[in-house]
Amino acid sequence: MIRTVVTPDKQNILIELPQNYVGKQIEIIAFRIDEANEKNVIDDKILTHFASEKVLAKDWLSQEEDIAWQNL
Repeated sequence: MIRTVVTPDKQNILIELPQNYVGKQIEIIAFRIDEANEKNVIDDKILTHFASEKVLAKDWLSQEEDIAWQNL
């Protein structure tokens, strides 16, 4: 994982990636650092719930989980 902080002086930025990233699918997220501290971003727990639901379902919706919980 590569993490960096930049202060752009125009709308376009150039990102140079390591060779082992070439040809791979990568995700780039851009946000203002002060956005992370805004109340509306922090208080939106419902979005976090929906974002994690699909990932958690992979573990929860399995035969092993059904067996583990059958006596409760």
